[in-house]
Amino acid sequence: MEQNDKKIGRVVSVSGSQLICLLEDASDQAGAGPVEIEVGTIVRMRTPRSVAFAMVRAITIPIPSAMSSDEELKVAELELLGEILEEQNHQPGAFQRGVSFFPRLGNEVAFATQDDLQQIYACPAISSACIGALHHDRSLPAFVKTDDLLGKHFAVLGTTGSGKSCAVTVILKSLLRENPHARVLLLDPHNEYAQAFGDQAMVLDPAVTLDLPYWLFNFDELCEVFIGDDEARPAQASILAEAIVIAKQAFLKGKNEYRVTVDTPTPYAINDVISYIREEQGKLVRPEPTPVYTRLMTRLRMLSTDTRYSFMFSRYGDDRMAAILSRLFRIPVDGKPITIADLSGVPSETLNVVVSVLCRIALDFALWSQRSSPILVVCEEAHRYAPRATGLGFEPTKRALARIAKEGRKYGVSLCVVSQRPSDLATDMLSECNTMFALRMSNQADQELVQATIAEAGMGLLEFLPSLHTGEAIVIGEGVPVPQRVIFAPLAVRDMPRSKTFVFSEAWSQDGGTAEPVTSIVERWRHLQKASSPRPSRRAEPGQRAHNRAGANAAGDAQPAATLQMPPQTQRPTGT
Repeated sequence: MEQNDKKIGRVVSVSGSQLICLLEDASDQAGAGPVEIEVGTIVRMRTPRSVAFAMVRAITIPIPSAMSSDEELKVAELELLGEILEEQNHQPGAFQRGVSFFPRLGNEVAFATQDDLQQIYACPAISSACIGALHHDRSLPAFVKTDDLLGKHFAVLGTTGSGKSCAVTVILKSLLRENPHARVLLLDPHNEYAQAFGDQAMVLDPAVTLDLPYWLFNFDELCEVFIGDDEARPAQASILAEAIVIAKQAFLKGKNEYRVTVDTPTPYAINDVISYIREEQGKLVRPEPTPVYTRLMTRLRMLSTDTRYSFMFSRYGDDRMAAILSRLFRIPVDGKPITIADLSGVPSETLNVVVSVLCRIALDFALWSQRSSPILVVCEEAHRYAPRATGLGFEPTKRALARIAKEGRKYGVSLCVVSQRPSDLATDMLSECNTMFALRMSNQADQELVQATIAEAGMGLLEFLPSLHTGEAIVIGEGVPVPQRVIFAPLAVRDMPRSKTFVFSEAWSQDGGTAEPVTSIVERWRHLQKASSPRPSRRAEPGQRAHNRAGANAAGDAQPAATLQMPPQTQRPTGT
């Protein structure tokens, strides 16, 4: 292990993982040019049994003179990264994080060689995916370790315009390229990613393809949708719980397969719930005043006929839970390893509830499948669903995400947290993410939170956060060999997410009004269709349309109708 690389100085202080290197002047090295060193440079030091590697985290001149002088002392602060141990046959082993043998005072410090860098940053012997290149050496690819990245969760953080959505796309595409039978559920609140993944994705949107029936909701989630913030919520919840159990028993009449509770994911007809409430209201002796029953029934009728909620009330009377789970979690994958849940059309007052349902059933499915179907859940705009402030958001959503963060790795559920405001995100979410992709951040609170969350935040790399270019990130944690500054691989135009900032000057350059008549916008608004740009064309899967026409309970994908088709008894309940 001979050091034939350029010496830059010597060790003058050792304190734990922190070292101080006194840099040498150019005149101290015969025939050598000036020592050019910058923050992020990797250096090496020989110890009795190994070669230790460190990263330059700061460069200073302790006592600067009035005039620039070669006699000024220059020091570099180093942070130890890892080492290559010398094996018994005196041959170098593999790079490993952590240091067993520390450098001593006076040890020479030199630039790491190209072979050293390849050993440090490459992941040849384990499952890995290339996401781009290293900032300080574009010839070296940047890898992530697949199992460590997914097994211990990860976060992608960055301010608006920093390239966060493109970074998520690059990471997922790299993982899918190496693992074509992966399963990914991406929660997309702004309809950004459908264009990016094309034929690899099954896109589910509330207006056409999302099928999430109300009977999959647990009782807390149903109360949030069916009752909301009504002042008589406790009384209505008690009535609703009884009605749901009765309706489920009616659906299972004669089957007696299992005992149902209010949270059992068993189909039932909303008409049976309304009928039970009406009967209870008509009794001479009832526990609650009449208006409590009336308001609850009115709310149920309104929701069941509202086209915005067609994804919840599209069809009745069939137990299609297996088909829904197969569609959501891509079983089988069938060439589409990623499910994009387009939540842009979900009513805002119900958005957090839908996220709660999707995250909860993802973990429950992994639990009951006995770890046979691992899945990655990507939570875009996570601060909207799991805010730090108590009282904001929907608490069951925060609990569902926190449960995945704390327990998911045991059952094969990985979590990717994506946020532009990490300081607004629940702290227990980030603390469970052992790999961090930190893109440009200008907010001081966000920077401090990232530094406090990551154990290796002492690296000087994080001090670059405010000045990173678009598409650059500091990657720290278990998913990478060592902390590194990376440049994400560029995406083709067709593969970029639809998250570009609107160009106001271009739209305002001419007085032409909107690109279509306002009457068309109003018509679309009233029919609750999104006024965004047209979606990429998506072909139905084989047998999908036939399944919809027949209304059969097939094991394949099932598409709910685009508009609500209510059975006669649900449109006009008896006795109303």
